[in-house]
Amino acid sequence: MTTQAKQSTADEFESFIYLAIQKTHNKINFSEELESCSSPAQPFPFKFWKNLADQNLLHHFLPQPGMTDKNLHPLPYKQLAQAGYIMTRTHQSLGLTMTWLGQLLKSSFLCQLGHSDHAYIESILNGDSICALAISEPHVGAHPKHLGCAAAREGKDYIINGEKAFVSHGPYADRFIVLAITEQNLDRKHYSAFLVPADNPGLKLLPPQPVKGLQPSSHCNAVFSNCRIPSTALIGTKGQAFAEISLPMRTLEDVLMLAPIAGAIQAQLDYLAKAGTSHHDPLDTNTIGELLSLAESAKELGILTASKLDQQTRTPDLTSLIVGFRSLAKEVQARLLEWHDEYPGLGELAADIETLCNIGRQATATRTSALAQRFLFEHKQLA
Repeated sequence: MTTQAKQSTADEFESFIYLAIQKTHNKINFSEELESCSSPAQPFPFKFWKNLADQNLLHHFLPQPGMTDKNLHPLPYKQLAQAGYIMTRTHQSLGLTMTWLGQLLKSSFLCQLGHSDHAYIESILNGDSICALAISEPHVGAHPKHLGCAAAREGKDYIINGEKAFVSHGPYADRFIVLAITEQNLDRKHYSAFLVPADNPGLKLLPPQPVKGLQPSSHCNAVFSNCRIPSTALIGTKGQAFAEISLPMRTLEDVLMLAPIAGAIQAQLDYLAKAGTSHHDPLDTNTIGELLSLAESAKELGILTASKLDQQTRTPDLTSLIVGFRSLAKEVQARLLEWHDEYPGLGELAADIETLCNIGRQATATRTSALAQRFLFEHKQLA
């Protein structure tokens, strides 16, 4: 394909995303529906979500739910990053983009790990179902050495007992991907993943947790008490769920949310420009120009990092690019801070950007430490 043809294809894709989002906004007022999401009766903007799906903003990226080849990547990661940037800049909700991305990733895992219920995957992509991922537990986070939720085999069934914490989308999900211990050899725990319906009598959802920011995403704890599920609910390879789901999910979320964060940064500058027109004192064009340059650099770095996922058959270590992006985002937020009092609309996006940049920071710190150790070891060997 020629360079001109590639550019034409890229322009058509961006036009498709812009048009799809605009059609949804024209039909459903996202801000108004979001305001109503504080009540138990309306915990999520389902009308807006369904319209996003109707505009093909889910199914476009995963057209073949039946794909099961683990060596293939059914998701086009660079396109996801580009779409996430446009979506966040347009509707200014990192929480909604995070939900969109999370549902695509869960659908992809279900496909790649051989889940046979293609109708359920279709229902996610059609905007009719929300799937939640339950890994973390109270007081221990997601550290594999400390998790305790277990699934014991009983005939043709498994019995799950334990509690999961901070389950994103838990209050309104209809199914849960649950990681549970199915075997333990000395200190080593082996985890398996199960798809559990929300209406299972052995599953109890605790009240939603009051979490500020990242609307409309919300969280809750899930308690499993003798929760019986058939062995067909097993997803992927028994005992390998941490390697097959938890580890790659963390990296994919870290990488694929970079471009949406860049979209939120650009949305801040869009807001600043619009609000600034009503002020008597003009904005400092040199400062705005520098911030625009940093925002564009963040966008390009986010898309570049995502594109590296497309080039690999295994999830690569992209720690250096993730850390570099977060430093760039932190610099922009520090420079925007002086305008927060005068332009209060900047603060909400700033809080969401900070929250997302901090998610997974401990895991990133572990990887940066390993990077430093390898670097120092290599220099010691050369000395």
